[in-house]
Amino acid sequence: MSQVKREFGPIVDVDAMLAERVEWRPMRIAVVGGRGVPSTYSGVETICDNLFAEFARRGHEVTVYCRPSILSEPTGTYRDIRLVRTPAFGGPMETPIHTVMSCRHAMRHGDVHAGGKPFDLVSFHAIPPNLAQRVCARAGVPTISHVHGLDHQREKWRGIGARIIRQAEREMLKYAAEIVTVNRTIVRYYRDNFLRDAILLPNGIHPVADAFSPDVATLQQFGLTPGRFMVTISRLVPEKRHDDVIRAFAKIPGDWKLAIVGEGTNSQDYVERIKKLSQGDPRVVFTGKLGGDALQTLFRSARLYLSASELEGLPSSLLECMDRNVCAIVSDIPPHRELMEQVEGYDLLFDVGNVDQLAERIARGLASEAHTTTLAARARAMVRARYAWPVLAEATERLYLKVLRRLGR
Repeated sequence: MSQVKREFGPIVDVDAMLAERVEWRPMRIAVVGGRGVPSTYSGVETICDNLFAEFARRGHEVTVYCRPSILSEPTGTYRDIRLVRTPAFGGPMETPIHTVMSCRHAMRHGDVHAGGKPFDLVSFHAIPPNLAQRVCARAGVPTISHVHGLDHQREKWRGIGARIIRQAEREMLKYAAEIVTVNRTIVRYYRDNFLRDAILLPNGIHPVADAFSPDVATLQQFGLTPGRFMVTISRLVPEKRHDDVIRAFAKIPGDWKLAIVGEGTNSQDYVERIKKLSQGDPRVVFTGKLGGDALQTLFRSARLYLSASELEGLPSSLLECMDRNVCAIVSDIPPHRELMEQVEGYDLLFDVGNVDQLAERIARGLASEAHTTTLAARARAMVRARYAWPVLAEATERLYLKVLRRLGR
């Protein structure tokens, strides 16, 4: 890469975008890259669900392209978001192939919910789908790419998978009108490695009501008692390091339980390994993927939330845990630190891979309920003030409008 230096100003964030003066108009937006909505598979789908429901509420016409596993009919609607089903095929190329099919459909047919009117722009989510960028470029439709994490660093994408993602990244850098990221580390990654700036617009939360009745059947099903268990909620993939959580929990005496919520559809070897690791401890419970009241019950009834992850963008489950007034003990990686350093007095980070340190943090959290209660209350106040979806959607809307104005569209 050329050694040419480029001077960058302050990172453009939510406050900077909210200060932009742009004339409002309704936009017609195609959203590609995820599995579709509604879905509880991963953070990308959750983000698209919440962000674009806000866009629809604000008067924009948004179409999310869905895989057949999410949408059984050719078209549909959800939370005023328009849905279109396009083909998807299993295997490591499922995401980019589905995105190519979706972009071709969007460029050829336009918004089928509105008689084929052309889209103003296409919103890409995650890096791999950007292999389809040139489909939109050839049609002259601008794109904005949202990078939720550096996918080529994930364990499952070693070797040829990482090379494919690198190619998708190059396509994104060449064609995307703007790149949006969820944390400062990724902004600096693109500045330092590609001399390309990015906008910092993090994920958000919808504040939940305090009144909530736990689903007793769910608690009974997994043998859990409110306030007497810890929870980790994520996909079961190697970079989440559930094995560290299980080993640390094994050092905690007493009748506490650990609920591991999530599934590992594409990482069965890893799932089998961590289940084997926990076989000697009946206190460890694997719930599989949960949604609705069952998931909310485990979120809200846990004593502590745990994450030993070595790689994140901005984890939605951590934001949701903070909003639900549950104290989090998380690994010391930049995205976690970026959140937790905003919580006054937070002192429960631990080094990635340090099982003894994680066990000490858990023991300290269990021993000092007053301290964790205080931290949880401060965390909730912080995320509600700075990470609410309506505010983030307005900032994102202004970015999209700014791009269209700049391109004369």
